[in-house]
Amino acid sequence: MFVGNILSTTDIAAPLVGARALPISGMVDYEDGGIGISDPSEGLLYQIWKATISDAGGSNKEVYFEAPNTTPYLVYSGGNITEISFTFDQNMRPALAFVENDLPYLRWYDSSAGAQVVTALDSGVTNPRVFLDDKRVLESSNSDIILGYIRADNLYFRMQRDRFGVEYLLKEGVLSLSKIGMNRQLRLQFMVMYNG
Repeated sequence: MFVGNILSTTDIAAPLVGARALPISGMVDYEDGGIGISDPSEGLLYQIWKATISDAGGSNKEVYFEAPNTTPYLVYSGGNITEISFTFDQNMRPALAFVENDLPYLRWYDSSAGAQVVTALDSGVTNPRVFLDDKRVLESSNSDIILGYIRADNLYFRMQRDRFGVEYLLKEGVLSLSKIGMNRQLRLQFMVMYNG
């Protein structure tokens, strides 16, 4: 749960835990998740999932999710996809932030529509990253998918409970966002590079 929609006044930086501690690139991301897509029966910390971008011919790309007990699952197919970040909601439905043809998007489950939808983000948005802020069962009613990103050298976030429609400024003077994750102090942590 993101308290007060602001960063902590005390810096409590620590190494990330779980799948978020693994090295990533724009083409590969890792996340903790359940036993299967749309199956939270074993909790959201059951296994490590991997997302990859694969060539689909020409400039077309495909994004696949896979885990040790699953075959690769096609999540999205599109144009020139160059950057991905993913997580799962409380019901193990995928949320995928991605850059396609230099434009940022979020693919997520919209309960109002009863389906996965793709939301275009502002054209100035870079480094879109998603993370379910607390995967512990006891926090399931308070947890949210957090969408973080950079725009005009500032760190912003949006959250699932607002249907990703409200933008919150977190920090000015931020050049890039590499990932969001839970750290060893049980704090939500944004891994960023500052300006200057």
